[in-house]
Order: sequence, then C-alpha cells, then structure tokens
Amino acid sequence: MQTDSVDVIAPPTFLAKTRAVEARAEATIRDHARWLTLILGGAFLLRLIWMAFSQWQPMPDDDAFRYDFAARALADGRGYIHIDGTPTAFWPPGYSLLLAAAYRAFGQGLEVAQLLNIALSTATVGLVYLIGRRALGARHGLVGAAVVAAFPSLIFFTAVTLSEVAFTFFALLGAYLLLLETRPREHRRRHLPLLLAAGLALGLASLVRGQALLLPVVLIPFWLRSGVSWPRIGDRLVALALGIGLIVAPWSVRNVIQMDAPVLISTNAGVDFWIGHHEAATGDFGPTGGDELVFSHPELDSVEREVRINTEGFRKGLDFAISNPKDELVLPFKKLFWLYYSDEEGLKWNEGHGGQAFLDGWLREGLLGLSNVYYFSVLVLFVLGMPLWFSLRDPGRLLLISLFAYWTLVHVVFFGDPRFHAPIMPVVALLASLPLVAVWSGRPPWAAQTPPSPER
Repeated sequence: MQTDSVDVIAPPTFLAKTRAVEARAEATIRDHARWLTLILGGAFLLRLIWMAFSQWQPMPDDDAFRYDFAARALADGRGYIHIDGTPTAFWPPGYSLLLAAAYRAFGQGLEVAQLLNIALSTATVGLVYLIGRRALGARHGLVGAAVVAAFPSLIFFTAVTLSEVAFTFFALLGAYLLLLETRPREHRRRHLPLLLAAGLALGLASLVRGQALLLPVVLIPFWLRSGVSWPRIGDRLVALALGIGLIVAPWSVRNVIQMDAPVLISTNAGVDFWIGHHEAATGDFGPTGGDELVFSHPELDSVEREVRINTEGFRKGLDFAISNPKDELVLPFKKLFWLYYSDEEGLKWNEGHGGQAFLDGWLREGLLGLSNVYYFSVLVLFVLGMPLWFSLRDPGRLLLISLFAYWTLVHVVFFGDPRFHAPIMPVVALLASLPLVAVWSGRPPWAAQTPPSPER
C-alpha cells in the first residue's frame, strides 16, 4: 500500500475556501457549544429517566435474553455458549462481548448493561452532530442531534439488552472517522491511523451485526465525489479491510476451532436469508420465524446442526429465488413495508411483547402513539428533503444517502422487521434536517438551492 503519494492537488482558490470553512467551523463549534451541551444532557437525562421507569427484565428465549445470557457466560469464563453449555455461533457476538467486559468490570447487574446502552446512545447523539456538521453543515448537525436525542424509540431501546444501540454507535463512529479522513487538504494524503481506526470501528460494528461487513463498498461513491482517484480508493479499502480483519479474524478463528467449520461471524445468516426466501415467506419474520429450518436435523448435535442449517438456509433460499421469480418481484415490497411500517418495537421490547406489561392501558397507548407520530413526522421531513438530496453535489450528503440505501437493501435481501430500522434513524434524522433548516432560513423545504459549505 502506498502511503506517501498525493491523491489530488487542490487548486489554490479551493484551498483558500477550505481554510476559510475550517476557520468558520471552529467558530461554529464554539457558538453551538451551549446548545450541544443541552442536547447531550437532555439525551442522557431522558434515557436515564426511562431506565428508571422501565421495569424490563430479560425474557427467556428471545434475542435480548440470549445476548445477556451469553455476556454473563463470557464474563464467568464459560465461553460463548448455548443455555445447555454447548458452543454456539448463532448470534453475532459483538454486543455480548461488550456486555461481558462491562459485567467483568462493574458486576453483572442489569443496570450495568442499561447504563452502557445509555452511554453509547448519548455518544451517538454527539456523533450525529459531528457527522452532520461535516456532511451537511453545522445547523444540520445540531438539528439532527436534537431529533435523535428526543427520538422515543431510540430512548426505549436503551433499557433492553439488544444490539441496536451498540451497532449504531460503532457504525456511525466509523462513518465519522472516514469523513474526518477524507476532508480536503493541500496534499490530501491517506491518513492511515484514521483509516485503521475507522476499520476497527466498522469491525466492531460487524461483530455486533454482520450487515456492516460490506459498508466499505458504500463509501466508493463518497470517495469518488470527494475527488479521490480509483488507485487511492483501492488503498483505502485495503486499509479498512485490515482494520476490520483485526477485529473479525480472531472470532473467525474461534469459530473454526469451536464449530469445526469456516464461519466468518455467525451461523444465523443462512436462517435469516431463508426466512425471506421460501414458499411461505411474507417479507417479515413470519409466525414461526425460521423454526422449520432451525429445528431440522435432530439427529445432529447442536454444533453440527448450526453449521448445516446455515448452509442449507442459503442454498434453499437461493433455489426458491431462482425458481419463483414472480414471488421474488413482490417480496421486496413486502419487506420494505415491514421494515418501516411502524416504530412501536422499542416500547414493545420493554414489555416483552406482552410478557411483562408494566404500563397502564392509557399510558401504553399514549407512548406507542408518541413513538409513531414522532417517527412518521421525521419520515415526512425526510421525504420533503428529497429534492435537496439530488440538487447538490456534496460528498457528505451522498454518503448519508448511500448509507440509507445500503441499509434498506440489506433487509430487502433478508427480511424486514420494524426493529431493524432503528440503526439508520440517525442518518434519516440528518437528511430530515435539510427541510427543517431550509424553513428555519425562510425558504420552502422542498426548493432546490445552493447550500452553505459543509463544516469541515
């Protein structure tokens, strides 16, 4: 990998503008410090209040319980195991490993996991501001951060041991580091420490949820729009792959040893693919999920069965997709519907989907309504801002659009569930800030216009 060559020599006028933008950025940060402190403080306080109010406990045999159980087993030195003590790779390990570290350091009380979630979720609000400031402009970053800080479902998820909060933080951290690395400079060299740090962040995101593995591909349009040449894009991809590999490779080696098979991260990807591509597929998790596949091959032990069903899930899903093209044309629309149709999952996970109701009927309905009204209001602003996406040739804006498109496409390939849209809501909030800031500035929210330069 070359580390000392120049990507692009920017013209003097561009450099002068860049220096002026960076000087304004410093002033903007100072100007916004009070507002940002209030937003971060409010985000932390709202999440802490919800933690105290929620009476959530892990329910046996759902994802939140599995993550928590695996973390406690890891903290106790028993390894990454099923309830019966046998090795597993079914669930991606990243969140459980993170929880295990917290449990080892601070004890295994549930409040430790919840406080970790609150810290990561509050830090995510800060990342939204930093990303927005660089991708769109300082006002957009501030508005996007405020929207995320008060987002009801994102607050609700902090009380539950699910992977959404941790994944969102690490994915956005990687995106911010890449924005930082690609900003205009006189000698626009590749900054390997930033690229490696971004790769490490995306590697951690991939261990939490495997969908992050292909995120570097999404960056190619962003780099091209930034003026980075194809050879330098190749260098950057290699650096990112190295950072991701440093995180993912040790777990893959563990899987080869424990599962006796080349499992990159987890064995549930094949099951998830089959859920989205079989005769009774409805586009969502379905009434039984992947049970038909998961509980097949009872003659095998649990380790062999995991590996077998992972392979068979992909094979059977592909066979169905090839043999049923008409169904495959309809299923993506069903998956999109299930992915975005409501925003109630955050609260429903707090009540164990009915298993541990803790809210009075009127309060429950009020919070569900609040969650949906807030969510759909942001989506309306997101749609209103669409003319502003394509009228402006800004690389940061293109990165946000690419991230949203990628996350949506991933679930078209697998299946849709309203819980799964939570990690992309910070990006949606930033794009929704476009019409909000336009109105703030006295312009129609749908009118194309030349924006102020994004803060670098």
